[in-house]
Amino acid sequence: MALEDRTEAPTPRRRQEARQEGQVARSVELNSALVLLSSLVILRLCGPSLGDRLRGVMVNSFTHLPKGDLAIGDVTSDLARILLEIGAVMAPVVIGVAAVGFLSSALQVGLVMSSKPLQIKGERLNPIPGIGRMFSVRAGVECLKAIAKVTVVGYIVYSFIRDRYSDIASLAGAHYLTTCSTIGKLAWEILLRAALAILVIAALDYMFQRYQLEKQLKMTKQEVKEDLKRTEGDPLVKSRIRQRQRAISQRRMMQEVPKADVVVTNPTHYAVALKYESEKHPAPVVVAKGQRLVALKIREIAEENNVPIVENPPLARTLYSTVEIGDQIPADLYQAVAEILAYVYKLSQRVAGSAG
Repeated sequence: MALEDRTEAPTPRRRQEARQEGQVARSVELNSALVLLSSLVILRLCGPSLGDRLRGVMVNSFTHLPKGDLAIGDVTSDLARILLEIGAVMAPVVIGVAAVGFLSSALQVGLVMSSKPLQIKGERLNPIPGIGRMFSVRAGVECLKAIAKVTVVGYIVYSFIRDRYSDIASLAGAHYLTTCSTIGKLAWEILLRAALAILVIAALDYMFQRYQLEKQLKMTKQEVKEDLKRTEGDPLVKSRIRQRQRAISQRRMMQEVPKADVVVTNPTHYAVALKYESEKHPAPVVVAKGQRLVALKIREIAEENNVPIVENPPLARTLYSTVEIGDQIPADLYQAVAEILAYVYKLSQRVAGSAG
C-alpha cells in the first residue's frame, strides 16, 4: 500500500498493536546525551568527595600491605577487598547514571515489554531489502546526525582551545597542583558544552523519530473502517442487537398495559398508559407509551382488557415527551391526571353499580 494512500491518523488499537510489536518512537542519541550530561553533573557535584574517598581507599590499601613474602591467596583477597571498596565508593555514580538512562527510556516509550523485535524473521536476512534500507530516509538521517555531531563537537573543541589558548599555554611552567586544577576546570567546561550540543541534536532526533513513527502508523480509510469493526463490532450486527433489544423492551411494555388504570390518547397519534398504586408510589407511573403504530397497539390491548381510554391530546403529548416509562408523572401534571383518574373511578363505580 502506497504511503500516499495512508492519510488517516492511526486508531488507538493500531497504536497499541505497534507498541506490542516494539514500534515506538525512541532516540538512542537522547539516552546517550542525558546519560553523558547526568554523569558530568554527578561528577561535578560529588567529584571532590569521591576523590577523597578513593584516595583514602588507595592509601589504606598500600599502607596495610602484608610484609614479607606475598602468597597468592593474600593478594587475591586484598585485591577483592580493594575492588569492593572502590565499588562502594562509585556505586552512587553508577546508580545515578543508570537511573537517568532508565527514566530517559521510560519517558520516551513508557514501559514496553516485547520480544517481537528480537525474533528472527526471514525478510531480515534478505539482502535486497537490506540494501534498500542502506539508502532509505532513516539511513540518510543517521548519516546526517553523525556528521552533525562530529562537526558540532569538533567546532566546540576548536573554538574552546582557540579562546583558551593562552590559559593552556601558561600551564607549562605552573605548579602541578595548579595544572591539575586548571585542566579539570577546562575539561568540565568543554565537556559540558559538548554534552549540551549533543543533547540539542538528540532532541531533534527524537522529534524526527516521532514524526517517522506517526507516518508509518497512518492508515487508509478502509483500514480505519475495518479496525473500528474489530474494536466496536460489525455495525450490522450491532443494529440487529439493538432491534432485538427494542423488540424485547416493547414486548415487556405491552405486558404492562392490561394492568394500567387508564390510557390517555391523542386520540391515534399518542397513547400513554398510567397506573396508580398509592401504597407503592405517591403519584401515577407511566407503564407504557408510544406513537402511531405503537399507540394503536396500546389502544387495542387496552380495549381487549377493558382498560379505560380517555382522549386528552395536550396531556397525552406532554406525558409522552416528558415522562419516561417507569417514572412518576411530574407535579405540574398532578391536577390533570387526578381529574382523569377521578373520572375513571366514577365510571368504573357506575358500571359496577349497574351490573349489581
